[in-house]
Amino acid sequence: MLRARDLGQHDGPHLGMTFLKRTLHNHPQIKRALKSVAKSAGLFRNSPANDFYRDLAEVKTRGDDAFSKLFYGYDGDHLINKWNHFLPIYSRLFAPFRDGRTDGRPLRFLEIGVYEGGSLDLWRRFFGPSAILYGVDVDPRCAVFDGRAAQVRIGSQADPAFLRSVVEEMGGVDVVLDDGSHVASHQRVTFETLFPLLAPDGLYVAEDLHTSYWRDYEGGYRRRGTFLEMTKGFIDDMHAWYHDRGAQEIGRSIGAIHVFDSIVAFEKGGGERPFHTTIGTPQRAIDRVR
Repeated sequence: MLRARDLGQHDGPHLGMTFLKRTLHNHPQIKRALKSVAKSAGLFRNSPANDFYRDLAEVKTRGDDAFSKLFYGYDGDHLINKWNHFLPIYSRLFAPFRDGRTDGRPLRFLEIGVYEGGSLDLWRRFFGPSAILYGVDVDPRCAVFDGRAAQVRIGSQADPAFLRSVVEEMGGVDVVLDDGSHVASHQRVTFETLFPLLAPDGLYVAEDLHTSYWRDYEGGYRRRGTFLEMTKGFIDDMHAWYHDRGAQEIGRSIGAIHVFDSIVAFEKGGGERPFHTTIGTPQRAIDRVR
């Protein structure tokens, strides 16, 4: 999630309407709030047609997947800021973990970035009361959320020792969601620290990766060092069995990579050399070539 202080940083001197348009586009909840205020002030003409199309547009943004229903039905006391197209992706990626781990023990979930505390509240509702939920944030004010929906620890995601201490306190980690600073170097350190600590069937998700294209987040189109460029390199590492360029050790422990708009998810796995095999009746193969 991008914080208020980050809005419009990428417009340089082109502020004004450009800033406003980007803010409303990136943060639809602000747009809805402004429309509500304008309507109550009489700036919108009230008519059945206006209400119909406004309601229709709102309905079209709401999916039928589990997380979308939970998100739009949220009635808690915190703010939650999510891109609409992320919601069904969450449902798809996290569905296998809703009932805990495959060994029957509670899920261990770590979110990087606490902000207003709303997402941790939502994850608690999604994963249930038995899940072990932790959130980390560099902002000391986020400590106020500790012990509510989750445990909150204050520290930098760019500090490997801090991250390792949190995972140790959790007793290990099964799922990581990086929604922190979105700065490329921070994202890399976080991944390089936490992915090796994931459970063998764990999942690592990084979001808001459109910042990989934004200079203020150490990004740029195909700029080396961004999370998306790092991801491309890991695709080569996954296929190191078939080329002579070698691979990072971490790349050999990636079982799958899922790429969505602004989200990349890594499944822990791999490591075993693939082999090709043949099954069937040998005589049938002989008969076919006669």
